[in-house]
Amino acid sequence: MVETLQVKSNQKREVVEITDLIQGRINSAKAVSGVCTIFVEHTTAALTTGEFGEGTDEDLLETMEKIIPNIKFRHLHNPAHAAEHMISSILGTSLVVPIVEGKLTLGRWQRILLVELSGPRTRSITIHISA
Repeated sequence: MVETLQVKSNQKREVVEITDLIQGRINSAKAVSGVCTIFVEHTTAALTTGEFGEGTDEDLLETMEKIIPNIKFRHLHNPAHAAEHMISSILGTSLVVPIVEGKLTLGRWQRILLVELSGPRTRSITIHISA
């Protein structure tokens, strides 16, 4: 099953927790065992897993901002937002998560996170469930 989800962010930089949205699609597909591939179709957003809440989202954003060097970006159409492209490339735009007994196989504190770097906007996320 392949499906595209629309996820709206509310801030310029924001971490949006989307685990339950993805799990809902697995439930709808009645997938018991397999893998779920998740892909965000944008160059200024990313996907990752991590803890969510108690400031961990702000910590992730601040950490990513600090690892980008202060260089003269060569990004032609808008060098001011080149850092967003770099962060997206570093974090990545896809995840593959196993499905076991109908559930995403995540660690105790792991959640699936959409990292918005140039919002607010609506992002398209393609999920492919192979069961």
